[in-house]
Amino acid sequence: MIVWVVDTCVIIDIISGDGEFSTMSADAVDARRADGLVIAPITYIELAPSFRGDVAKQDSVLSGLGIEFDFAGNREAVLAAHKAWYEHVLRKRLGGAVKRPIADVLIGAYAIEKGGLIMRNDADFKTIYPNLTIFNPVSSAS
Repeated sequence: MIVWVVDTCVIIDIISGDGEFSTMSADAVDARRADGLVIAPITYIELAPSFRGDVAKQDSVLSGLGIEFDFAGNREAVLAAHKAWYEHVLRKRLGGAVKRPIADVLIGAYAIEKGGLIMRNDADFKTIYPNLTIFNPVSSAS
């Protein structure tokens, strides 16, 4: 049996009501709902701006669409990354953030949960996670 992983863009098509893709995306989801629909944790995080960071609203819409989400035992990290991504997108839209990949947001969230991060571009992470403990081997070597 197939369980279908629904990509971020398909969910955004549906919730935005985009004329070009919304009907096709909704029909595809409807046709496969009986097989089972899920999203990956990264999709959950990527959706944050579409729901203005409102986790309860996002969860409600996903449940209404019949889409399940599993944090794979990392609920706190996923929710921290969700919040950080939403805040980053807001700063970016206001011209106050550098372009950062969502992977850095997720890595930072895991690092906060674990206690610290070893990496070389600490300034980028400090913008997203100002309280993150970072060890930079380059700056520490001097």
